[in-house]
Amino acid sequence: VFNQTFETKQAIKTNLINFFLTSRGERYLNPTFGNLLQNLLFEQLTQDKVRQIDEQVRNDLGLFFPRVQPVEITTLGNPNNNTVSFKLSYKLRDTDIEDELLINFEQ
Repeated sequence: VFNQTFETKQAIKTNLINFFLTSRGERYLNPTFGNLLQNLLFEQLTQDKVRQIDEQVRNDLGLFFPRVQPVEITTLGNPNNNTVSFKLSYKLRDTDIEDELLINFEQ
């Protein structure tokens, strides 16, 4: 699924995609790896829920990706298609590397 990469920017992005698509407890022998986003995303998307998602993402990044500094986190729900789009703009600490990640979750 993922191509091997030797560039820091692409390696971080690949690791973030892997992290956000893995639910906590899903990985054998590493049950703490992964996130709780999918549990939060498919509840009614209110302002309070968006704040909760933002806080969860920032906590997870601080724990698993300390070099990644979130710049902006955007969560958009589309109830007609039962999908949620999650966008993370970030930069790497102590570098000039900036990037963004867009993941669409479908239920």
